[in-house]
Amino acid sequence: MDKKREGNFSLSENDENSDSPSTSTNADRSAKDSDSPSTSTNADRSAKDSDSPSTSTNADRSAKDILNELNNTKNELEHYRSLYSDTFNKLKYSLADFDNFRKNVEKQNSLKILSIKADVLSVVVNLREDFIRAIDTIKQKKIDNAIFEGLESILKNINIFLEKEGIKEIESLNNAFDPNLHEIIGFSYSDDDDVKENIVTKEIRKGYLLNDRVLRPSLVEVSKKIVNNMDNNNNGQGDEI
Repeated sequence: MDKKREGNFSLSENDENSDSPSTSTNADRSAKDSDSPSTSTNADRSAKDSDSPSTSTNADRSAKDILNELNNTKNELEHYRSLYSDTFNKLKYSLADFDNFRKNVEKQNSLKILSIKADVLSVVVNLREDFIRAIDTIKQKKIDNAIFEGLESILKNINIFLEKEGIKEIESLNNAFDPNLHEIIGFSYSDDDDVKENIVTKEIRKGYLLNDRVLRPSLVEVSKKIVNNMDNNNNGQGDEI
């Protein structure tokens, strides 16, 4: 009976040991450690580090760097904008110079073509005048009508060709003298007061226009009044020397 009591007593002691103050003390220590000043101090330090002067200094430096980069970018943009403006102006002037050069070349080519055309048409005009003189001679002589009609047919074709090429005769007779169209080779003098001066009275050689440009001026004579100079006899004595 005593042994059984001792065994029961030992079990009860073990149960009491499981709920002993040492176990509760360890739990309390863990809870105290979690709420200890050292833990809160570390958290405060982290918060202070986030608001420390070194962090604000880094932020200021980053802002300055960004501002410097913006200024550099702005300066580069102004540089390239100025470069673009200069290049555009140079290109514009170059295009204008090229356009003027092209127009001058076209003008020179047109003048060369017109000059060559004028030389060829001058030969044709002279040939036409030869035909006119030949026809006038044939009219005065008894020649077969077939020859006469053949020459007139050739003259007609020449006239059609010259007209298509822009050749026109200069109307000179009884018109006022025009230095741009006429060339004076003589005068027709008259003492008639009703006669107007500088009127074409005779056409020695006919002139021609090529597209409103003078191909050959007309050789003409123009009217001129005769002025009678009367000497006045002075009966007075001259000055002594």
